[in-house]
Amino acid sequence: QKDELKKILTTKEKQQEESIRTIEALKAKLKYYEVDFVGSGSNFGNSKYISFLKLAVHGPMYVTCQTCKQVPIFVPIYLQSRSMLRPLELSLPNQSSSSEKETLKKELDNMRTCYGAAREEISKLQRELSHKVSECKALASECERTKVESDGQIKQLEDALKDVQKRMFDSEGKVKQMQTHFLALKDHLTNEAALGNGKLTEELKDQLKEMKMKYEGASAEVGKLRNQIKQNELLVAEFKRDEGRLVEENKRLQKELVKLEMERDKRGRNVVELEGQLKETAAKLARAVAPEKFENMKSLLSNEVNEKARKLAEMEGEHEKLQAEVLLLRRESESQKAKLAQHVKLEDHKQMRSEFEQKKEELGKTISELSQKNQTLQKELERLQIDNKMLKQQIQMLKTEIKSQNVPLKIHEELKKTNDLTVGDLTKKLFEITKKYNESKAEAEKLLAEKNSLSETIGHFQAVYLSPEQHKKEVEALKSNGIELEKQLAELRKKCDDEQAKVCKLTSENAVIRETLRDQYVLATTHEEIKTVLNNTLEKTNRELSDLKEKTEAIKQEFMRVSEENGTLKNEAKLLQNQLQTEYISLKDHETTVTTLNKSMQELQENNVVVMAEYKRGQEEILQLHAEIEAQKKELDTIQECIKSKYAQVASFEDREQSFEATVKELKAQLQEQAQKCRESEEENEKCKEENEKLKSGVLSIQNDLQQNYILAEKSREMEKMFASKMEELNKQLRELLQKYTGRKGEREELQESTKQPVTMQAQHLSVEQIDALKKALGHTIEDLKEALRSKKECYDRETLKVGELQQELSDLKKSSMPLVEYTRMKEMLEQEIVAIKDRLEEKEKENQVKNEKILKLQSEIQLTRQALTDLESKEVIDIGEYKSMKSTLEAQINSIAENLSNMNKKYEEACEEALQAKKSELSLKDEKELLQSRSCSIEQEIKDQKERCDKSLTTIIDLQKRIQESAKQVEAKDNKITELLNDVERLKQALNGLSQLTYTTGIPSKRQSQQVEMLQNQVKTLQQQLADAKRQHQEVVSVYRTHLLSAVQGHMDEDVQAALLQIIRMRQGLVC
Repeated sequence: QKDELKKILTTKEKQQEESIRTIEALKAKLKYYEVDFVGSGSNFGNSKYISFLKLAVHGPMYVTCQTCKQVPIFVPIYLQSRSMLRPLELSLPNQSSSSEKETLKKELDNMRTCYGAAREEISKLQRELSHKVSECKALASECERTKVESDGQIKQLEDALKDVQKRMFDSEGKVKQMQTHFLALKDHLTNEAALGNGKLTEELKDQLKEMKMKYEGASAEVGKLRNQIKQNELLVAEFKRDEGRLVEENKRLQKELVKLEMERDKRGRNVVELEGQLKETAAKLARAVAPEKFENMKSLLSNEVNEKARKLAEMEGEHEKLQAEVLLLRRESESQKAKLAQHVKLEDHKQMRSEFEQKKEELGKTISELSQKNQTLQKELERLQIDNKMLKQQIQMLKTEIKSQNVPLKIHEELKKTNDLTVGDLTKKLFEITKKYNESKAEAEKLLAEKNSLSETIGHFQAVYLSPEQHKKEVEALKSNGIELEKQLAELRKKCDDEQAKVCKLTSENAVIRETLRDQYVLATTHEEIKTVLNNTLEKTNRELSDLKEKTEAIKQEFMRVSEENGTLKNEAKLLQNQLQTEYISLKDHETTVTTLNKSMQELQENNVVVMAEYKRGQEEILQLHAEIEAQKKELDTIQECIKSKYAQVASFEDREQSFEATVKELKAQLQEQAQKCRESEEENEKCKEENEKLKSGVLSIQNDLQQNYILAEKSREMEKMFASKMEELNKQLRELLQKYTGRKGEREELQESTKQPVTMQAQHLSVEQIDALKKALGHTIEDLKEALRSKKECYDRETLKVGELQQELSDLKKSSMPLVEYTRMKEMLEQEIVAIKDRLEEKEKENQVKNEKILKLQSEIQLTRQALTDLESKEVIDIGEYKSMKSTLEAQINSIAENLSNMNKKYEEACEEALQAKKSELSLKDEKELLQSRSCSIEQEIKDQKERCDKSLTTIIDLQKRIQESAKQVEAKDNKITELLNDVERLKQALNGLSQLTYTTGIPSKRQSQQVEMLQNQVKTLQQQLADAKRQHQEVVSVYRTHLLSAVQGHMDEDVQAALLQIIRMRQGLVC
């Protein structure tokens, strides 16, 4: 990307240089043209209006406005004259100036395109920068969110681990109690087995069953706890992995942030540079004279020349036509003289002669006027040719002056760049050499100071008494140091000499370069200005670097903080592992204890089987030995005494009963609490229902919004998150209820077991009614709890169904809604269809114009026939053969006119049908557009600009509709005229028939013929009035065009006029294509 940007920048710089050259050249030329135009402005003042009008209606013109766009309006080739087809090609030497002007135009267009491309690229770079900044912000927010989520999950895991630890401690205590209880039972069984009591065995069996139940419950709880511990361990491992991933992602994101910041800074610099270049180019363009004025002047001159040439051609054509008409009239007059010499009276002949003489005089006058106009036009043409030659000579002079006096900017800038590079390299080298020289100087001074200190120490040692061995050693050491220092000095001197030689070379080179710079290159002031600019840029870059350093330090601090947090998390994880190792039992030990317990359980079961077998035998013996009841009663009394001595008495049982009643009360209180909780849950359900209703209303509003301006992605995500959170809350509530239900079930089982114990222990003291009542109460409570659970489940199912329905509605809305891209595409399609309809309407208008021309031709033919009729009526005596030939010619003309009228009617009907179809399609398009507008009412501020454009296009469409309606009215009026003309034709036929009868009977015109003539004259007057009205309307339109064109030339134009002109230009281009 950097290389591509550099290439683009280099190309832009080259283009800018070329554009600056062209602008400077144009400045000089434009100054000369402006001076010339001020001198010759009086000659062309009056002809501007006509030229602009004709250009607006017929000729090619470049419409200029404030946006500096040039749009050509093309003219059909058959209407263009020689001067229009080849403007300013009056002589061969003039071709070079036109080619140069064309090249200058092309260069100007290239410069404008480059300028626009540079602006577009700057906007693209700014968009990319904003996009990257938004991505960075999003990444930072995601990092923070992931951190918060990980912290929350870690806290949840810690809480879960604490709960698990508590449960483990509780289960271990329970297991220990069970073990002690089990051992006590075992001892008791062994003691009682020796005595061989049947009742005690039954009680012990019951107790064994209860213990089994409790043991099974405890083992189930232990299994659950194991599963939970395993799950927690897995979760901890997953969280560790997630932490590692998060750390890696954080590092990656930080690296990307650094890269993005670097790219942003680079692009910012590029943008600043481009903006500076653009400002410079804009300033240069502002200094330069506007090329539009030059082009306008040029177009004015060429248009005036073209118009003059066209007028000459028209005048010549009219002159030829008039001569042809004169010849035809002469021939006709001669033929009529020859024919009417026998029949026409002398008075009529004299009148005809006088009329023809008057016509001849009028034609002579017109011919003389035309010849005078032709002479004036020829003079103006010659004057314009002379002016054009003068302008070309001045252009050539200017070119030669530019080539001789000015140096091209490219060479100057290349030399400037090379000089700057060489100066920069030399300054760097000088700075490095001076640095090294200073360092070597400092080292030499240090060595000299060390040498002086050494000499002083040697003198001091010589003065003081020393042993010869130490003196020798020190002298040898000093000698070796001196030799090394001398070597270093020699090397440093060599380096200094080399560096001094390099410095001398560089100074000589610098002096030579400076002399060359003084002789050939830029002044010192410009160099100082460039230096100040470079210093400013360096200061800016230093500031940016300091800002970047601060940002990097902040990022480093954040990274340190994150690493510290990771370290604390690791320490916590290690502490948790240590706690697991110290406080919890290993799985192997737990399994060994479980195996020993299982073995003991198997042994107990075997003992149980043996005891059961003995119990059966005892029962059989009891059935056989009913006779020995008294002896057994004595034994029972002894057994009762043993029970009283070893087990609890009735008072203790009553205490148990009271405790049982207290537990029942507690259960009732818990039931009440649960009922309250159920009520609260019902209230929560009602709240949920209300929230669902609110959500439904929100969904309806969202539907409306979707119908109008589509749901945004963020809103839909927020809604989905809301629904997901509510679903999770409902799931949590259900889980809590299920846990409570399981807890109540366990409590119920425990209560049942506790009720079974006293019933089995003291079956004599408890009544059956109390037990039944307790069972019923417990059953009722269980049923109530079940019903509450069912209601909760039903509510939960309803909520889930509602959530699913809402999600389906959301998906349906997403499917049914139309995205913005499709809407814009539809809009573009509709606009294209409207443009096509407009083109069709214009074609139909052209066809109507052609039809109007045909109608005018027919009217002229009818007038000719009327004139012929009047001539016939004026004649008293007409030859019969001549009359028959006239009649046949008139009938043939009438038949041809009738056929033309029928064809015209057919074409008109087809055009009407096409117009109706176009109107229908336009109405359908209007309806579709109104629907789209109703949908796009509440779209954001970005679409408001498009709305304004749509409103502008709608205004133009309404204007076009008005024009269409006016054209339809005009067509209807023309239809009426056609019908009137048909009636006139029929009347003329009748009049001709009447005249034929009259010729046979009498030569005097009747009253009826005079009435018909008056009617025809009235129709002619009405037609003349309509023509005058049409001319007046045309003049008004032309005046409007004139004002707008004058304002456009001055550089002022309304937006509506500009839009209308652009539409007209597009339509004309489409017609030409």
